Amino acid sequence: MRLGDRARRHNLVTVELIPDRVVTSDLALLRGRVDAITVPALRNGHNDPSYPKSFAITPQRRSLASASIINKAGITAVPSLTCRDCSRLDLSTVSNQVEQGLENVLIVYGDPYPEPRPGTYEFTKTNELIREVSSLNDGNDPCIGAVTNQHADNREGEISRTISRVDAGADFIVTNVAFDSESVLDHRDSLLEAGLDVPLFIQVSIPLNLDNVLFVSQKFDIPVPAQVRRKLLEDPTGGSLAVAADAYEALRGEANGIHFSYLFRQRNPIPTYRHLLEIIGIAGPTLAPLATSPVKTYPVV
Repeated sequence: MRLGDRARRHNLVTVELIPDRVVTSDLALLRGRVDAITVPALRNGHNDPSYPKSFAITPQRRSLASASIINKAGITAVPSLTCRDCSRLDLSTVSNQVEQGLENVLIVYGDPYPEPRPGTYEFTKTNELIREVSSLNDGNDPCIGAVTNQHADNREGEISRTISRVDAGADFIVTNVAFDSESVLDHRDSLLEAGLDVPLFIQVSIPLNLDNVLFVSQKFDIPVPAQVRRKLLEDPTGGSLAVAADAYEALRGEANGIHFSYLFRQRNPIPTYRHLLEIIGIAGPTLAPLATSPVKTYPVV
């Protein structure tokens, strides 16, 4: 399923899984409940259970390998490519997987690092990488997603960059983290006024607790609304799901899809995703027990 095409006809719900959380038995618990799963391109860690740092595997290949597992499990997969580490050699792997049925990729610049930036940066601009992927397989390219940052200091510059990514070949756009409607709808309106004509997904992140969301806020310069802080402080147990559910209800009719991510990556997010999907009315098939480890259609905008 090409995500951009489907999003023009239906309002979608997608989720993110990091590579070491892509487990075949767990994936069955999401099948029929979400429209796609994205996989970020993350570097190996010393204690990574799937790809320890001693293995020479690029972030892109981790994401692509996980995407292959997801697709074989019967769920649409969206692996990530990042300018931070992607090489032209990685693009040959992308091309091979497209020939084998890969239909979607998400292309990002890379995590914000202080100077000097680590990584190879063979592609110094997102648009350059988008064009390269678009030219793969004699034009039979995958559906390409790109990101937009509604929290950017230079709002006008970010609007221009986002539109240029569409002009370069992006088929859908995903926002940065949003905890409520106020933080993202003005940015959406500005994109539409600038001529955005591809589906837009709004990313809603589920915090673990107040400390977790404040850590992420400080690290990535993402503002946390006062009402979100208050809800997490007053209800440490159920506040995180309430924050995400409230954001979903406020935003589900405002874009072509909602993309859920989980801010605490050391924990398996699938139990939290399942509980949230039940809360917002996307129960899917009968839920099976899961061991804990460390459609409605809306107008297309």
